[in-house]
Amino acid sequence: MKFVVRENQTGRMGSFEAEITLPDMKKSPLKLSSIVLASMRQPSKKDSPLVRGGEEYVPNISHVFRQDQHLYLLYEIYGPARQKPAENASKGTKSGINLLSSLELIQGSIKVYETPIVQAKAINVEGRDAVAIELDVPLAGLKPGPYVCQLNVIDDAGGSFAFPRFAILVREPVPAAPAPAGAAAQ
Repeated sequence: MKFVVRENQTGRMGSFEAEITLPDMKKSPLKLSSIVLASMRQPSKKDSPLVRGGEEYVPNISHVFRQDQHLYLLYEIYGPARQKPAENASKGTKSGINLLSSLELIQGSIKVYETPIVQAKAINVEGRDAVAIELDVPLAGLKPGPYVCQLNVIDDAGGSFAFPRFAILVREPVPAAPAPAGAAAQ
């Protein structure tokens, strides 16, 4: 791409040239599950997509959280692209994947928090050819108020991406209830 600028009064000109790469918009979009938001996980032996590592995500459908909670996210990416095997790889070597994901919390027009990038190099949900991603956001450092969350999901091997957004509300912790009258410490 080349930009040429001319200043009309003096006739001086300048130019700038840069190489850009445009993504192939004909590629199939990234296949992403619903994003489960939870404020708690509980032990479970169920066989369910909401159970990871023996803990079940309890969905928070209101998207209202307290500062003394965590925002847990669980979602899956289906059929991620495979990386091309290295030229020196032996026959029968499975080609890997390269998925990158993070979450940004935005208040107003300011990004106030971003999780570290989570990278997946292999399928971890075998029966569905999928990768489950789990994110944990402690909310203690955030001010109460509304936030826009942007989930960044990039399939680096396939050149596909998704940036879904959703809103959450962070509230102050519930104050501890006072001890009942007459319940003196013994």
